[in-house]
Amino acid sequence: MHRSHPPGCALLGLLLLTPQALANAPERHEFTLDNGLRVVVAEDRRAPVVSTHLLVNVGASHEYPGQSGLSHALEHLLFRGTSKTAPGELSKIIERLGGRDNAQTDRDFTVYQQTLPSDRLAVALELNADLLKNARLPNAEFDRGIEAVKAERRESVDNYPRNRLFEQLQTIGYPSSSYHTPVIGWMSDLERMSNDELKAWYRTWYAPNNAILIVVGDVQRDEVQQQVERYFAGFARQNLPVTKPPLQSATAGPRQVTVYDEYSTPMLFMSFNVPTYATALATADVDALRLIQALLGKGLSARLSTHLTHQQALLSNPVVSYDPLARGDTLFDISASVNPAHAKPLPELQQAIWAQLRTLQQTPPDPAELARARALLLADRVFAQDSLEGQADEIVAVLGSGLPLSQLDNDAANLARVTPEQIKEAARTYFTRERLAVAYLQAKEADDE
Repeated sequence: MHRSHPPGCALLGLLLLTPQALANAPERHEFTLDNGLRVVVAEDRRAPVVSTHLLVNVGASHEYPGQSGLSHALEHLLFRGTSKTAPGELSKIIERLGGRDNAQTDRDFTVYQQTLPSDRLAVALELNADLLKNARLPNAEFDRGIEAVKAERRESVDNYPRNRLFEQLQTIGYPSSSYHTPVIGWMSDLERMSNDELKAWYRTWYAPNNAILIVVGDVQRDEVQQQVERYFAGFARQNLPVTKPPLQSATAGPRQVTVYDEYSTPMLFMSFNVPTYATALATADVDALRLIQALLGKGLSARLSTHLTHQQALLSNPVVSYDPLARGDTLFDISASVNPAHAKPLPELQQAIWAQLRTLQQTPPDPAELARARALLLADRVFAQDSLEGQADEIVAVLGSGLPLSQLDNDAANLARVTPEQIKEAARTYFTRERLAVAYLQAKEADDE
């Protein structure tokens, strides 16, 4: 992941906008250039700022065995020189204009973003167009860049037991899905990656008809289209590889992995194979899973915190995660550390979590608890909408999953339609041992005993 230094407080203050202004949702427009570049414009004139996100539909799940990490490495290398910028110059240009930039590789896509004064939109568009088709990728910069990626892996994964645990969980959680490929890449693949591979990856995937440009802020649709055509229309459409959604069979069977680290507090991950909005036969199932995530893990009164942390003192920092926006099937994750004051073996902790899941499977939540869960989910959306970058990130997540923009509409109504009985039925359907993958983090001495 590339990150630039944040600018001064002036721009940040403009980005943090008042909740009252959310009453009028930003007006969204779409158009597509002849070469296939899709453009989404969301007009939000609460401050003279614009945020641009260039989404390229390639990520870790598109990579072949033995070539993991290509998408992430390419994201790094694009900042090391193009036809118009020297290494590192892009971020310096944005910072000099009072803005900030960032980039991120995901399992489904790669995104490059800039936020800056709206009267400098043309600068962001020109830089993005340059990234899309005019990267230099010289061998000397590749040698330096790949060493930086390997260092990032050592620091963020290899030397971080929790992240190693999560990486191992992905490999067993997705045995037949390309989501098992780590975004940063396996070290063995990074060590043998070549610049020729990276160049071929760039030529294959970085095309206008494989990209979406999102522009959010103090702009007008017609002016944006005029400038987008100026910088992007000259690029040719090209043939793209055929891709399919990463699906994971619900009958993979129970799976388990253990990572040992002598200095770490014991920890447990329990993950269940579940659908997303892109793969579910019934989207009501996804809405129910979202609400279950809030019931179990969102807020101080969530069930896991209430029962297993405060009452039974078994868990420390329970976390429940479920992201319904992905182009393939995903995992519903429950993680927790053992409370060192009342340490119990990890299998006992797993049984304690199962007890909470069985309660959901047997007894529907009462209407008041369900209403609280809905309110928490909708509050997150309101908070995200209160910044230009939050709005753009939401659009990126939806479009990067292959979903229509309309997925952003009617969320409150969809959640309101989920009944307590549907919560119970979703828990019975998806929280089964056949869908379960378990990952333990244990101290080495515990194994010796």
